[in-house]
Amino acid sequence: METRQQERGQGHIRTGLLDPEPVTEVDEEMVSDVDLNNTLTDEEREEILSELTKLEEDISTLRQVLASKEKHHSELKAKLGITPLIEFKQNFNRSWYDMQTSTAYKKTSETLSTAGQKTSAAFTTLGTAISRKFGDMRPRWEAKGVEGVLRRCCLQPLTPVPKKPPATTCPRAVIMRGPARPV
Repeated sequence: METRQQERGQGHIRTGLLDPEPVTEVDEEMVSDVDLNNTLTDEEREEILSELTKLEEDISTLRQVLASKEKHHSELKAKLGITPLIEFKQNFNRSWYDMQTSTAYKKTSETLSTAGQKTSAAFTTLGTAISRKFGDMRPRWEAKGVEGVLRRCCLQPLTPVPKKPPATTCPRAVIMRGPARPV
């Protein structure tokens, strides 16, 4: 993506990063001589420095006071028998309760509960369909197994074996039945 910034200066055109002329170096001494604080007077500078010193002293004093209060705090807890483990348990229980009472947790819990119920119903329906399909297939399984053979042989009513038709000399009967076959 080449953007062309054209600057007109000293009679030539510059094209952004693709400048045909080399960049001129600036003297390092000139850069170090530049005073960035030239907008403050000496009096303002001294006033700001004194205020900064006072703030640093106040911060140091507050750190010392905080350290002594933390020490006193831990001594009182030790007298009451509150150990870091008990304190951790209390903080954890409080945080757990706060999380469970939050609206985000309640909404998420309700959504997951509904999804669980729908998933359970879907699996129940699927299980019923599979059971029904296996139930439909059962007679075929029984016919193939030993149980099916026994049922076919023993439990079904016996059908009489057809007797041989009487031998006729009628040519038409021979044609319909076909030639006589030896038994």
